[in-house]
Amino acid sequence: MQALLVLGLLTLLPGLALAIRMDPEGGRFRHWCAAPALGLVLHGAVFGLIVLCGLWSFAAACVAVLALQVSGAWALRRNGEPPLPSERDAWFHAQRSHGRMWVGGGIAALALLPVLAADVPQGVDWVGFTALAHHLMERGALLSASGHRWIYPPGLPALIGFLGQLTGASLPGVGLAVGQFTLVALMLGMLAAMDRHGAGGEAVLAMVLAVGVFSKVLDSGWPTVASLALLPLNLGRLLEGGHARAGKRLGVLISALATALIHPAGALLLLLLLIADVACAGLAKGPLVRARLDVAVLGGMVLLLIGVALLSQDVRLDAPFAEDGWQGGWPMLAYGSPLLLLAAWAGWRLRGHHESRLLVLWLLLIWGLSLVHLLPEGLRGPAVNNLGSGLYAMGMYAFHLPAAALVALWWSDSTALQAGDLSPNFFVVEGDPCPPRAMAVGLVILVVLGSALATAGMTRLWEHEETLAIGPGDLEVGERLLERAGSALVYAEQAPWGEAMAFTGLNVTAGVDLGVHDGPTDIHLRATQAVLTDNVAVMEELDLQWAVSSPLGALGWVLERSPWWEQVDEVSGSRSWQLRAAPAPHFLGATTVAAESCDASDCSMRPDPWAGQRWNDVHGLGDMRAVIDAPASVTLTVEQPGGLPSVPVLMCLHVERLGALESGEVRLGDWVADLAGAAGHDRLCGEGEPSNELTVLLNDERNLWLDPAGASGRSDRLLSSDGLRLHAITFHHL
Repeated sequence: MQALLVLGLLTLLPGLALAIRMDPEGGRFRHWCAAPALGLVLHGAVFGLIVLCGLWSFAAACVAVLALQVSGAWALRRNGEPPLPSERDAWFHAQRSHGRMWVGGGIAALALLPVLAADVPQGVDWVGFTALAHHLMERGALLSASGHRWIYPPGLPALIGFLGQLTGASLPGVGLAVGQFTLVALMLGMLAAMDRHGAGGEAVLAMVLAVGVFSKVLDSGWPTVASLALLPLNLGRLLEGGHARAGKRLGVLISALATALIHPAGALLLLLLLIADVACAGLAKGPLVRARLDVAVLGGMVLLLIGVALLSQDVRLDAPFAEDGWQGGWPMLAYGSPLLLLAAWAGWRLRGHHESRLLVLWLLLIWGLSLVHLLPEGLRGPAVNNLGSGLYAMGMYAFHLPAAALVALWWSDSTALQAGDLSPNFFVVEGDPCPPRAMAVGLVILVVLGSALATAGMTRLWEHEETLAIGPGDLEVGERLLERAGSALVYAEQAPWGEAMAFTGLNVTAGVDLGVHDGPTDIHLRATQAVLTDNVAVMEELDLQWAVSSPLGALGWVLERSPWWEQVDEVSGSRSWQLRAAPAPHFLGATTVAAESCDASDCSMRPDPWAGQRWNDVHGLGDMRAVIDAPASVTLTVEQPGGLPSVPVLMCLHVERLGALESGEVRLGDWVADLAGAAGHDRLCGEGEPSNELTVLLNDERNLWLDPAGASGRSDRLLSSDGLRLHAITFHHL
């Protein structure tokens, strides 16, 4: 929360000054709405430039922030009295739908709730950004202690690192605050931009008709969304038409350069917007040519629909929510509906107007760019490969803002659309095509209900920490190990939970898989082979004495089988390890419950959402796990490993609570353990004689929640229930 407040204050003065400079007749309301997005990009671009120049330090960042604040205050003081609004702006101000404005503002404010509800973001991308931010804080460059280097737009990691040092808050929490602030700034920016055309409130409401950008923020794709922050401002200016277009186009180019320091996706979309504007202005010369352009645009929309229908039959038909592969088919429809369908209707209803031509042509160009993912590998060069990487998951975000702007212009009854380059000489309510009042109000009600349901779903989701990319004890174990290991090399697996150990300060072998990665990857490869084969000579050569494991990964299971590794600490299944001077065998075997007994009881075998991220399956557990939905009383058969002694042993049950459990127990032979606890992974250990039966009792009520793993294809359910997932049972000598 502290980082959110600081970011809001930092972006205020420079953002407000730039908003007034770019839209002098906009009025106070529009300027304040545009300020957060503009201030955010200004800080990201300046910070990114400092990193690229090799001058990054906390002191340099403070000087840059001070310069931005002073220049912003000076510009505001120099502005003096605001100019009188034009007749067009005055009419728009008078006809604003204040009800829709308030609803849109309230929906935007809801985007800040995750900052209050959670400390760690959803998704996995945040691990990379926060790790880079940590490296910037520690070494002033995108460079790890073990020599890993990254080429990545440094704007957002630098901003996260600066706020982390300034506030003292944890980097995951700072990243979450920056990500949610970015979403709010983008929504307010759309409100300000489309208010220039009488559709401000409708623009925010239209954004809610698709989950695209919201899903990208939830998935922690913050740099991508932040790179969209200058799209609304430039779109609002270009939609105005007129003859003074050279300055506006120059502004688009400058915006693209600034945005590239945050993420290339926004820069590409800005350049496509510029191309669409030049094409519309160059082709629309006279009524006949404008009619031909309308026919061409409508023909392009038809070809777009045909292309989606035909190509989607063969390209990732089974993965509508896929973030890789071609994004112009099912992913676009999945993340963009019903907004895209309404945008197609709005484009038809507003045909013949300059604004509609520009937006539809922009959408078509974006869709055409998505075809780069369909090129065979043999036909791609380095440039095309980099372009495809920059457009990763574009189905989530690329079509959202153009479609929302198009729907907003149709939704509002107080626009003043241009026929060609001619602005209307008089203004009248419902003078342009718009929906009937009953339909317009119905859409508002639909958006409000959808927002309420989505907020309720997100509130439930943040209670389920098992959906996070790190275990509940990972960071605490990493911080404790730092006190023991110091700057020594620590083995961590190449997975989100292993990479996350970097921002605890550990010198881990794994490097963040983000951007262009260059570094001593052979160290990690050699260490991995040595760990798997117990090659102590190689580990001593690498001076590798420590390791850290997460219950989400496979490393803990690998190390507990080895006689050379000693567990030195554990928190909720997260463990740290030290290499022994001499081997000490202690592992007896591992097993899980029989699938047949699960199918025959109140239990189901379901895919483990994180199985695809594990690099090893040393226990041979497979990808399926027994899942028990609460409430339940289940007795399952345990397939005991061979060679277990008939004397008491140490038995450890690796479980995952799907939501917090208030009451429950598990019984294996004469050993009984309490299952109550917070959501997430845990390892329960106790002494007893092995048994063939495992009894699980869950007393909690049945609660359903929206599972993001089901939406991404990592799970078989979109609606999951609170309960328990059983991973493994291991046996050890006392």
